[in-house]
Amino acid sequence: MAQESPLEGYGAYVTYVPLRTEASFKEFLKLPDVPVYEIAPRAALNPFAEAEKAAALVAGKKTVVLLPGRKFDASGTRFGQGGGWYDRFLSAVPTEWTRVGFCFTRQFSPETLKREEWDQVMDFVCVIDEKTGMKTVHTTGARPLVHFPA
Repeated sequence: MAQESPLEGYGAYVTYVPLRTEASFKEFLKLPDVPVYEIAPRAALNPFAEAEKAAALVAGKKTVVLLPGRKFDASGTRFGQGGGWYDRFLSAVPTEWTRVGFCFTRQFSPETLKREEWDQVMDFVCVIDEKTGMKTVHTTGARPLVHFPA
């Protein structure tokens, strides 16, 4: 189900630097003047240390985590690069932080993807059609106790 924008109205953002195969959140959002924690390309970073640094920067503000992915489905399942970096990161941040994934149309599966017990789910998936530029936001319903902006 499409929705307007789950990206506005937060007191802090946790973002990523898109790799060449990843959709950019900047197609959907110009970041407001609030605290932003940017996760550098992840290969050498400790996800638990990054989660701790991000939590310290946002200091209890209503926060949204913007995440890339290789594949998503409408129920919030996310496949990344295969190392589980973001799954470990998300397991260490407050559960009330909203999770928004970004992908291209070719990376959005109409079929349900297999979810493992350690997989962390998305609250929204933002899809960019590379041909038309059309942007769609899917509400996943994967985590019913999420605190969305008022």
